[in-house]
Parts: sequence; structure tokens; C-alpha cells
Amino acid sequence: MEEARTWSELLPAYEDRGLEMVMISIDPNETEQSIEAFNSRAGVEEPVPTVINDGDVAREFGATALETTVILDRNGEEVYRDIGVSDAETLRTELEGVL
Repeated sequence: MEEARTWSELLPAYEDRGLEMVMISIDPNETEQSIEAFNSRAGVEEPVPTVINDGDVAREFGATALETTVILDRNGEEVYRDIGVSDAETLRTELEGVL
């Protein structure tokens, strides 16, 4: 939940610099309603676009664990990967390096 809140704060701060973001849920039981409920519980004010139950995308990015964060540069090259919760300062530093 912490990282979801962080990303919801970062997205509006970096959108004008070209940040595009999508969250991917690979839980086959996930629904739009359950994601809305999660966002509400997490205190997410600006929901991030979410792809639901797309195992192909998760496999493409090698996401083998929940809380996998992948940042790509403008050329689609991976510049950051973290399995676990990434803190806001780390994410800001990584974004500054690619935007």
C-alpha cells in the first residue's frame, strides 16, 4: 500500500515531464472494484492506470513477485528494478535520471 501511495503522488509530479505509468495486477481474482477498494484503503488519491490479470505482461517484464517495480527509459530500456517496496526518495532519484 505504501508504494501505491508513493506512485500516486509521483505520477502527477512527473507527468508533464513525460512519465507514463501502469500498474499490473496478476491476481486472477482481481476486479476493478477490488482495485478501487485497495486504492481507498491505501489512501491513493490519484489512481494509477491498472491492467488486471495480465500474466503475459508480467512474464515479459520478469515480474516474479508482488511489489516488483520496473522503470524504463524513453527508449524502452530497463533502468531500474526492485523486488519489494521502493521508497519515495529512490523512485524520485531514478525518475530524475531518465526524465
